[in-house]
Amino acid sequence: MDTAPIPQENMPTINTSIDLGDHDRDWFVVMSKLGNRSIRSNLSSVVGFYVRRRKQEYLEILAYTARKYGLTEDECFHRLLKGEDLGEPVANFTEPKPKIPDEG
Repeated sequence: MDTAPIPQENMPTINTSIDLGDHDRDWFVVMSKLGNRSIRSNLSSVVGFYVRRRKQEYLEILAYTARKYGLTEDECFHRLLKGEDLGEPVANFTEPKPKIPDEG
């Protein structure tokens, strides 16, 4: 998997609307302002932190998923990234699925 840093001018963006409860939204706005940061830059930091913090456990889930579908981890990663179908699971695959923590 290519994980080399992307130059700032080529940084990808994810444009999505997320629903937050009033409490979480209000606190996120206040926390951003107290930190002297824009909501957008603070959200970018939060998402980046989440990815770095959780990447290792998701690597385990990626490896499991690749084995389940008879793919390499790179093939599985890129198919998921592109929204492509993984195909049919390997016949008689019985390995238990790793747990994804409730936290996210």
